[in-house]
Amino acid sequence: MIRPLIPFRYPALFLALSTLLQGNPPARPPESKPVILAENPRIPVPLFDATTTLEPATTIDTPSALITRIADRGRDRHAREDLVNGIPFQAYDHYLRFYWEHRTTTIEIVDYVAKGGTNIEVNLSSLWPLGVRDFRAFYRGLNTVAEYHYNLGPTQVGPSDSAGPNRYTTSFNRYPLEGNRPLRVGDRMEFEFSPFLLAPPNGRSNYYGTAYLYVIGEGIKPWQAVGPRLDSFPIPKEAWLGGRTTNHYQYSNEPDHLFKQMAGNMAELSAQSFMLGRRLHHTDFGTGRHSEAGNPVLAQQVGKLGPKFINRSCVACHLNNGRAMPPAVGAPMHQTVIKIGSSADGAPHPVLGAVLQPRVTTGPVEGRATIASYTILKGTYGDDTPYTLRKPNYTFTGSAPSHFSVRLTPPLVGMGLLEALDEETILALADPNDQDGDGISGAVQIVNDPKSGEWRLGRFGYKAGQARLRHQIASALNTDMGVTTSIFPILEDGAGTTGGAPELSAPELGHLERYLATLGVSPRRDLDDPKARRGLRLFTSSGCANCHLPTLTTGSFHPMTELRKQTIHPFTDLLLHDLGPDLSDNMGEHEASGAEWRTAPLWSVGLTNKVSGGPEAYLHDGRARNLEEAILWHGGESTPAKEAFRTMPAADRSALVKFLKSL
Repeated sequence: MIRPLIPFRYPALFLALSTLLQGNPPARPPESKPVILAENPRIPVPLFDATTTLEPATTIDTPSALITRIADRGRDRHAREDLVNGIPFQAYDHYLRFYWEHRTTTIEIVDYVAKGGTNIEVNLSSLWPLGVRDFRAFYRGLNTVAEYHYNLGPTQVGPSDSAGPNRYTTSFNRYPLEGNRPLRVGDRMEFEFSPFLLAPPNGRSNYYGTAYLYVIGEGIKPWQAVGPRLDSFPIPKEAWLGGRTTNHYQYSNEPDHLFKQMAGNMAELSAQSFMLGRRLHHTDFGTGRHSEAGNPVLAQQVGKLGPKFINRSCVACHLNNGRAMPPAVGAPMHQTVIKIGSSADGAPHPVLGAVLQPRVTTGPVEGRATIASYTILKGTYGDDTPYTLRKPNYTFTGSAPSHFSVRLTPPLVGMGLLEALDEETILALADPNDQDGDGISGAVQIVNDPKSGEWRLGRFGYKAGQARLRHQIASALNTDMGVTTSIFPILEDGAGTTGGAPELSAPELGHLERYLATLGVSPRRDLDDPKARRGLRLFTSSGCANCHLPTLTTGSFHPMTELRKQTIHPFTDLLLHDLGPDLSDNMGEHEASGAEWRTAPLWSVGLTNKVSGGPEAYLHDGRARNLEEAILWHGGESTPAKEAFRTMPAADRSALVKFLKSL
């Protein structure tokens, strides 16, 4: 539920925050003291505000035209090509060799029809000169699943050299889907721009593009294929989990690439940086090798790994940008971060530091952890159907920490949108003292900004331990790979070793940040399935939606235009909730106790087995083997919702899980 803005853990801090964020404080609670800012300096400063420099919007509404500008990338084949005459194409969503070199384009749609005019003008630009340039529009799909009514060769209007951008234009005024009549507002225009590069220095020259659906007078919308010809129609807005960053449904049967796509509203400023960030994401910081075959070594990143580390690249932990699976009993834990400490409040271990790093490039290994066994717990649903849960037991070699917290790497989609939520949006949901009496007592996390020293609202990580996406990335580079940045210039090696000059530059960190911030979110599925729709109602009535909040709106001040003012469906409140002793570890983090965890976003949770290649694992340590187990582990303030699920008839339980799998 949406709660009124009410005090959280520190009454004085609450009042100061209200003054900061809303301009006038609410009535002071009786138990609070007058506001004296020096009493509690932990007043979170907004990440973005009216002084933030904003990147240009991708949609511009003028008196004469609706103008839409998006960026695209080269693709191997077409959107609907799965099996063609028995041949498996399945080559739309993957990335080709040298994808970061000259292979992004910009598409500008000048829609005069939206303002009473008669034509659509399309302006195109590329980073490299084009030979053949083919703008296809208005999907036909009769002879092949890549057939369009218009196949236009845009006219060159700009320079043709490697300094680019190289510009091209075309226009049209008829609607071939209905007898070639004049265009009208509401007409559907699917289009695809194919940039065929003119003798590029590396890689192949011919590429296709993303299939976009533009609705005249309205803009670009995520699409679904309808009917035997797989014609494109807008997906209903309730399925736009990531707002306009949402991608179209996938028809090329490449499930392991679902979390790797550009946002559906990608801006020109983001596209090339996204590609460079993706290259870094896939780079081994020891050898410089790319994880995908055929790409050259990134020489600038050779030799930066370690000396202590967990894994060699970002993508090695975040397989296919999805959640990691727990290792087998006794196997190395190389996709797991094990936070360690010397006390329950999370103070660093005197020898091991704050994170266990089980691998080295040189020197002695500081220690390792493995899953030694699972404790099996038995239970029954309300209808006496039995179930089992498993709880991992760990063993350590070397200096065994007395306090630790095991955390598998989470999925990466939607992180930029969570950063774009205004602080007051999150604060309005906080209710740590349960003053509304609903049994839910979410609290905000307050963390220190490692760069500015200011206090911020925590958003990222299982206990919301980082406030900014770039802080989360820089922290992972440091602890997981031993790579320093200007944000975390001292290695996390237990000894506080200075790493010298930052190993990853500020622009490189910016590319990684841009990449993760603008990954597209997959749309919700099964909208017309009666069972899934009933599951949504049960999700709400059982109390799950009290913490897994379905709908939020991002703020107006994030610098990236893709992320601003988006209505999103992340199914989280980003607050800390006490989930009870069964899910508790024995170490806190900042303001969070061992039993408190940030509400995990649920968007794309139903794609876990597709992205991971088959297995499923949920919760912070992967103990839950399916979504039913993940629910049954909930305790503490989530006990009523868990019990509502446990005591449901089997058909209702199945419907609720069906809904979750539609996300």
